Amino acid sequence: MAFEAQVIVVGAGPSGCLLALRLIRQGIRVALIEQEVEIQPHFRALGYPGCTHAALEKAGIWEDVKERGFIKRGFSWRRLPRDDVMGGSKKNWGDLIATWDPYINSPLQDGDVGHGMLALPQNRFREIIMPKILASDLATVFLGHTAVELRQDSTSATVTVVDSVGSVTEITGAFLVGADGGKSVIRKQLGLHLNGFTWNQIVVAVDMLIDLPPPIDGPSSLYYVDPIDFAFFSVIEKPSGTGPILWRCTLVITEEESQPDIFDQTLKQKLDKLTPGPRPLKYQLLRAQQYRIHQRSCETMKRGRCLLVGDAAHLTNPWGGLGLTTGILDVDSLADVLDGIFKEQTSESVLDAWSDARLNVFNNIVSPTAIKNFKRCYEVDPKMPFLDPLFKAIHENSDGLKCLNQGLVQLVTDVKLLVAQ
Repeated sequence: MAFEAQVIVVGAGPSGCLLALRLIRQGIRVALIEQEVEIQPHFRALGYPGCTHAALEKAGIWEDVKERGFIKRGFSWRRLPRDDVMGGSKKNWGDLIATWDPYINSPLQDGDVGHGMLALPQNRFREIIMPKILASDLATVFLGHTAVELRQDSTSATVTVVDSVGSVTEITGAFLVGADGGKSVIRKQLGLHLNGFTWNQIVVAVDMLIDLPPPIDGPSSLYYVDPIDFAFFSVIEKPSGTGPILWRCTLVITEEESQPDIFDQTLKQKLDKLTPGPRPLKYQLLRAQQYRIHQRSCETMKRGRCLLVGDAAHLTNPWGGLGLTTGILDVDSLADVLDGIFKEQTSESVLDAWSDARLNVFNNIVSPTAIKNFKRCYEVDPKMPFLDPLFKAIHENSDGLKCLNQGLVQLVTDVKLLVAQ
């Protein structure tokens, strides 16, 4: 069977879905291909900083995501939990090292687009977008279809997909976008590689329901600083006011600790060490998934009529939430470029400039920042934290923080400037 669209999007994760939605709202016919049949509760991304909010508003979903999620302000770094000074079998939140609100000097107000960090698990994000795509006459969604072969010429790209019973469909479009994640089939078909390195640590993303109030002296997003047991804790759904709270804990383990025969015991011991509250610790473990983390990127995000976005093009560790952020901003700018091309207002050569610009953002801003975020949590001595330049600046309320406050704006690619070059 053969099918035609103007743009083919392979991968219905957050980046792929957002791109498909932007394109159909620009009047562009889209084929969206996803190997999964149903949306899965993925573990990783959950934070959307202010620099992504305009992209969500442009896609027409800002009010929806704001209603389903909630806005958070600031985050902190702490020492590991400690035994309660009053005795008894209880742990309290560890001592506060530093708290920083990147939006403190912003001219924006609470409720404004671009102010604060939106918290929304990525499966909830997809649940908002997918019905809008399915309802559009301009979109055809191929769920349960796997891309197996790609070919292209000077005017089009064609992907062959196979469903669960072996039926084959060939889909042709003017452009094809690989949004199919770190193990991207499209990237491999294009002969591109992710260059960089893989971290030694293995990350475990844990979602748990627990009667655990956030610390009273800091925000509900916090990093533990420790040479071995560094971790990240965050409330990921707006608390109802009563009952347990949904927390995300992202922790690290060694290769040995990751082995199947000891992983469950390792996880239990880690959570007992990292989680405040009465002992024995009581929680409902919803999900726990271990995965490797990387600092890698392609040499280009465009080859012929094919483009890459998000994790298909670049991978970063999750400290700071910059992975999904970068993917959303890849998509936002690409949708603008493609809109101009189909309206014959923009040359196709702008796609090369777009690729260069997005890789420049990743390689020179995103990846170095994420590396510093990650290393800060295990290289800094929690007993002498102010030897770290960022902790020192926060402690002294340095003027340099004002520049950092605006730093994420540099992650946005202005397509008007690309076109003008």
